Amino acid sequence: MATRQAVFALLCAVCCVFAAVSPAMAAPDGTATGPGLEPLVQQGVEPDSTRIVVEVTEDGDARWEIQYWTRLDDQNTTDAFASLEDDIDANPTDYTSAFADRINGTVDAASNSTGREMSATNVSVAAETRSLPDSFGVVTYSFEWSNFAAGDGDSLVVGDAIEGFFLDSGSRLILSWPDEYGPTTVAPTADDTRENTVIWRGSDTEFVSGEPRVVLEVGGGAPATSPTATQTAVQTPATGDGPFPTTGALAALALVGVLVVGAGFYLRSRGVFGSGGARDGAGGDEAAVVASATRDADAETDVSQAAPSESAGEATSDDADTTAEADATEDAEDAADAEDIPSELLSNEERVLRLIESRGGRIKQQEVASALDWTDAKTSKVVRGMRDEGTIEGFRLGRENVLRLPEADEPDDA
Repeated sequence: MATRQAVFALLCAVCCVFAAVSPAMAAPDGTATGPGLEPLVQQGVEPDSTRIVVEVTEDGDARWEIQYWTRLDDQNTTDAFASLEDDIDANPTDYTSAFADRINGTVDAASNSTGREMSATNVSVAAETRSLPDSFGVVTYSFEWSNFAAGDGDSLVVGDAIEGFFLDSGSRLILSWPDEYGPTTVAPTADDTRENTVIWRGSDTEFVSGEPRVVLEVGGGAPATSPTATQTAVQTPATGDGPFPTTGALAALALVGVLVVGAGFYLRSRGVFGSGGARDGAGGDEAAVVASATRDADAETDVSQAAPSESAGEATSDDADTTAEADATEDAEDAADAEDIPSELLSNEERVLRLIESRGGRIKQQEVASALDWTDAKTSKVVRGMRDEGTIEGFRLGRENVLRLPEADEPDDA
């Protein structure tokens, strides 16, 4: 009876935890909005969310990417996106023409309000499928916005060109800057911060007059909050941020593991798994085990007495095996010490190498960006430098860039 109660309690606890985890792992509600969306919908693809990625350069220009993400969770959506991908490859101007008109109007309005001469150039569109590990179809419109940020040499002021920018609940703005700069002001407080990057989510933040505003200075330190900011900076993604489970969800899953392990020990102590414990009949089982162990010990004694020379030979062999095992253990410990170095103490190149090695020597470039929380532009810059130095190699596999460790040269024929 006690065992049944324990099992029932365990199942109830697991169900409660999963009930709490499920909402955190679900996809964000709502559909995407933004320029260039209508042609996608006409092709039968309705994106779930929008990511606006802005990478500011040291001269004040910025590369913009407006990404529309669609979860490919059924065959109809997957087929529709495959058809859309083919059509974008064949007829890109059908998608970029209306998008460019909309963006040019936005840039012209920003130029008038800021007094800086601006332009939008190099408008393009691309579509791809990403597995993270769930499958998503991503359509990316990109362009370059000149004089997007105001600069005076050692500082950049970002945001006046998009003052009061609207983010709906399914959108987020991701702003990044060069390595040599650091933020001294971020308003409003970012919903998430990463390396040289701040993120605002429409579900958590609404820009008011004078926002967003980010002041960057060469060698700047930690971002300062705005005088009117009331939010607290969050270092971990909020619920619904991207396709991965959030920190809270992972913590809940860890709690499930603790409950299961604890329940296993409890049930084992109660004799459910047929092991020991203070149960009836345990004394007989223990007596049988002791008797068996005694017989085995007697048999081993007879063998050792009958073959002393053989034992001596085995001892020598055991010494050699022990030495080899010690060497192997030392090598393994050295490798483990290297792997224990915190990632924040590694250079960008070392982090990429560690990631490739952890994946068996090969990895898709897009997976590097996702795993390290880098923008596509930063990933391309680091990867390109490593390829030029010969640290890694790359090749195309379908629509994907694949990175690998350099293959050893074949030995010359004797």
